[in-house]
This record gives sequence, structure tokens and C-alpha cells, in this order.
Amino acid sequence: MVIEDSAWWFLKTMGRTHRIRSHRTQKEVGDAIPRSEDTVRAWELGRADIPVALAEGYGKACGMDDESAGYMKMVAAARKKGEPIEADAWFNALFIALAEGYCGFIFKFDALIIPGPLQTRAFHYTVMPMIEPSASKTRLDKGWAFKEERAEALQNRTDRPTIMFLIGEAALLQLRRISEQLYQEQMENLRKWARRPGASIRVLRVPVYARYGNFSIYKPGDSELACPSFVYTESVDSSWCIDDPSRIASYDDLRKKLWKMAIRIEVYHDDDRRDRLA
Repeated sequence: MVIEDSAWWFLKTMGRTHRIRSHRTQKEVGDAIPRSEDTVRAWELGRADIPVALAEGYGKACGMDDESAGYMKMVAAARKKGEPIEADAWFNALFIALAEGYCGFIFKFDALIIPGPLQTRAFHYTVMPMIEPSASKTRLDKGWAFKEERAEALQNRTDRPTIMFLIGEAALLQLRRISEQLYQEQMENLRKWARRPGASIRVLRVPVYARYGNFSIYKPGDSELACPSFVYTESVDSSWCIDDPSRIASYDDLRKKLWKMAIRIEVYHDDDRRDRLA
């Protein structure tokens, strides 16, 4: 019996997404491995597991680059062993972007930075080098192109998912200290996002424990292509996609509490706060 978890969903959805994007048929992919068209169809539907030995070749046959195809093998191997998936930041970004494209409910909280899809170009090229001083120009360019793809994918969804962004006020206050113009441009972009159907953005003024300051929740909603519910969270040296229902429920309870304490971006302004701090 096939176990339906986030790794299972990643493998089948990455294959299907890249095959369609590269305009290849299931038969063409199967011929390249080689496996039958029916086998490829079963993998895409999640009715059969993709063997570890074939995962990387399958990814390349679907049109993935070497790095993404390598992740396919890594995920398949970890899943077979029943081990948690721990990988680099780029894999995490791929996984989250994939979930953003299909899940019916998306919640993202970051206490210290503007979430990636909401960032302006100026924010990315000004703030990210401060956060990652060692990042090369190539890496910054790759990161911005990827954020643009994520934002466009979310904006072009026709099924109107529920998208909730919660931003810590510290991220906005720090941005205003860096540049008033940068702050105003970013705020306008946030308010523009909040006007989209199904999207809402709030600012959390109260402090939270560091361990609560960065997590995302993804739920299927009405989408048949969405992954099983999971929570994504990260620390300094690791990150996790949590499938356990009880832990997802605890994060969801935290989400509800923080959301109630937050202010809608449409009415938020920090002028009164700055005056009191002066």
C-alpha cells in the first residue's frame, strides 16, 4: 500500500509538473528511463512509489535540471528508509513553492523578514545581502528570479486559495530604518497583495518566542492535487516538514492566537509607535 505523505506528494507532483512544463508526454518520459507509459502514469497519480534507483533519471526525463533531479533521489531514499528529509535551503524553497502552487490553504508567518513572494525587487537586493553577506551576485539573481516565479504562480491561480501572511512588526520597523523609500514601496506592495481575492496580510506587534517566529501551514482545501496537510519550520541548522496531525493541530492553534492579536495591513501604520519610541 502506498503511504500518502508530503514526500510522496513531492515526488509525484514534481514529476508531473516538470513533465507538463517541458511539454513531454508520459510515453516519452517512460521511453527515456525506460519504463512503460502506464508506470509513469501510476507514479504521477501516486498509485505506485518511484524506485530510488530510478528517481533521479525520472526527474531528468521529466525535464528537471541535475540539482532538482538529485533531490528526487534524495527524497525517495529518505522516504524508503522512513527518515526525515533534511536538505539545503534550495530544496526547501522548491518544496514550499510546489505547495504554494496547489494547496487550498496557505499560512506563512515570519517575525523578522517579509515573506519571499511579497518582497519587492528593491527589498530583495537591499535587505537580502545584509542577511546573507556572503551571497554572490549569481545567487542573489537566482533567488530573485525564483521569488518572482512564486509570486506569479500565486497570483495566477484561478481556484482562489485562502492565503494568510503574518508579518512581525520588527521586519517593518527595521526596513524603515534602512530606507523610507524602500519601506513605502514595500508597504504599497503588501497592501496591493492584500486586495487580491482570498489573500489577507496582518502585522503582529507583540513579541513572540524565537521558536515560534517562523513557520508555515499548508492544507489541501478543495484542491485534488494538493499535498497532505503539513507544517514547515526551520532553525539555524535544520528544517522540517511535519506531517503528524497532532503537531499540525498545535501549530494551527498557535496560528489562530497570533492572527487574532495582529493588525490588518490596510489599517496598519507605525507612526504612533515611532513617536512613543523617540
